[in-house]
Order: sequence, then C-alpha cells, then structure tokens
Amino acid sequence: MRRCLGKACAGVLLLAVVGCTVDSFLNRQIVVWGPRVTVPGTVAEVAAKLRDGLSEEGLLLRTNRMGSDYRIVSQWRSGKVFCLHLQQMSEEDGIKTRVRMQWDSGGDTELWQLILKLLNASSDEESSANTHSESLSSP
Repeated sequence: MRRCLGKACAGVLLLAVVGCTVDSFLNRQIVVWGPRVTVPGTVAEVAAKLRDGLSEEGLLLRTNRMGSDYRIVSQWRSGKVFCLHLQQMSEEDGIKTRVRMQWDSGGDTELWQLILKLLNASSDEESSANTHSESLSSP
C-alpha cells in the first residue's frame, strides 16, 4: 500500500513540475512595435546597408519578403528578438524606404541607435517624433 501511495505522490509531483514548465511555453509572447524612420533609397539598397552592418556586429540574420514588406529578423545581444520591416514608398522627392522596428518585450535603445547609424539617419528626423509618440502603438 505504501508503495502505491509513494508512486501516486511522485506522479502528482511530476505532473505539477511539468505543468509549471509547460505553462510558460504556452504564454503568449508580447511583441511591441517600435520606432520607425524613412530614409532615401530603394528597399534593396536599404536592406543591403542593414544586412552588412548587422552582420558586422556578429548577428545572424534571416530575411524574407511578405508581400510588399521586406523583413530582417535576428536576436540582439540582450536576447531580444527583433524584426525590421522595410517598405518602399514613392514620394515627390524620390523613392524612399520606411524602416519600422518590431521587438519582443519592449525596446532596446542601443539597437535602435545602431540601426539609425547604419542608415545614416539622425534621430531629429521622423524617427524622433515616432519614437516618442508611437513606441507602444500598434501598426
């Protein structure tokens, strides 16, 4: 009888431990839209700058195209997963590309500053207004 009771207790304990660890995998990840910036150039030109610069930083990149959206995905040093969405826009003064950041569990200022540096964009442009007003808004 003790042996059966011991096995039953061990089974319940095992289920409790497994339940706690599996529950964390079932929780929904929080993905936040970050700042954006519009820079001159085609999507191909802007993507090449970003791929080269991020690769030099030692990041492994994954790229793909979803409709008119070109995406660059990687994981930053802090462990945050991010996605850069590039979308080409035709404007009166030429072809431009909008670069929009998306990351999990909030932002990373160091990463966004690196993106701006790679694009030769200053935070005084559209990015500064969007960083403050749209950092937590949805697309």
